[in-house]
Amino acid sequence: MRVCFISSYPPNRGRLSEYGQNLVKAIAKRPAVTKIYVVADKARNSQERPAENSKIEVLRVWKPDFPLSIVGILWHVLKIKPHIIHFNIHFQSYGKTRLANFVGFALILLFSKMFRLKTIVLLHNLAEKVDLQKVRLKPSFVNKAGILIATKLVLSASCIVVTVESYVQYLKRRYGHKEIWYIPHGTSATNRIPIDYAEKVLLMFGHMGPSKGLPIIFRAFENLSKEMKNVKLVVAGDSHPNFPNYLNEMKRVAPQAVDFLGYVQEEDIAKVFSRADVVVLPYSTATGTSGVFHIACSYGKPIVATSLPEIRELVTKGASAILVPSGNREALKKAILRILCNKSLANKMSEQNLTFAKREQWPAVAESYEKAYLKLLNYRSLNTGRAQVSVTVPACETPNLYERFE
Repeated sequence: MRVCFISSYPPNRGRLSEYGQNLVKAIAKRPAVTKIYVVADKARNSQERPAENSKIEVLRVWKPDFPLSIVGILWHVLKIKPHIIHFNIHFQSYGKTRLANFVGFALILLFSKMFRLKTIVLLHNLAEKVDLQKVRLKPSFVNKAGILIATKLVLSASCIVVTVESYVQYLKRRYGHKEIWYIPHGTSATNRIPIDYAEKVLLMFGHMGPSKGLPIIFRAFENLSKEMKNVKLVVAGDSHPNFPNYLNEMKRVAPQAVDFLGYVQEEDIAKVFSRADVVVLPYSTATGTSGVFHIACSYGKPIVATSLPEIRELVTKGASAILVPSGNREALKKAILRILCNKSLANKMSEQNLTFAKREQWPAVAESYEKAYLKLLNYRSLNTGRAQVSVTVPACETPNLYERFE
């Protein structure tokens, strides 16, 4: 089975590139998959790294915000003649401009309807559920109409996969698409990293943009520093490619004690998380499920996060977090203090999050995609009979540490 995987891809950053790489590496290990052609964005200022697996071939085809280069995806895919076309996207995967993203989404329609190819879209967020103002977009008629059209283009695919289970019923009810499937995000669960209680480190990690809540954590950290002297805030990650100057804006208003690490290479992620006592996710709105939440779980770290539907869903599935109202810096400070001052609570949250991560590891997620491919092709699974698309997450043995600070 030949798979064409369309996505941003490292060494490029953001736009799901790192996620795409993890997923491709896992899928390449599945026995039914003989070749994965990654139709990726052109690498900038960095040398191409060798493929992680002989099954993987990376083709640098398109550039973000260059619609004509995005059209080039069509020619390459038709030349490859894959059995499955797999899009790894969110609603700004192809750049900041409406035209670039419209062209990218229109390809889904062309492949699935005009050329009648089997297309699967991994859709990481629903623009209709994002607070547009908090990602610096106007909630204008033009933007809302564009989101509606873009969603319908995406839903022209043979099937849609989402990483937030509640999105399944939402899309089925609103658009009537029958083939909406849920597959978990995926984690790289590790052995738990012990917490150093002598040094109190708060960690914010990821591609930084307006929705991440940096101003809120800055203010909460200032108040926290007045009550606890040995606490440190680490911001690890670069500006999101759609907001290239965002971190420079934030550094001008950040407290002096904040440590900005910049972009963290894959091989250094464990070192960064090993320092953290608490991972903080003070998001103002959700753009799908949180990849950072899953990374924190994979390292067995306690989490404080905004009480958003996508985050609450992870907690109900067995993860552990203390949830606070959006924009409430006092509640955020209290939640962080509660973990820093309660070693037993921190250990319990750590163990529960690692247990959650071990149930959603990449091999299980890749197996679900293999089953999805086989189902689309009307094949039978190599090992399990007819393909069934789901990953069963058993109930957590310990109670969820889920508390709202109102």
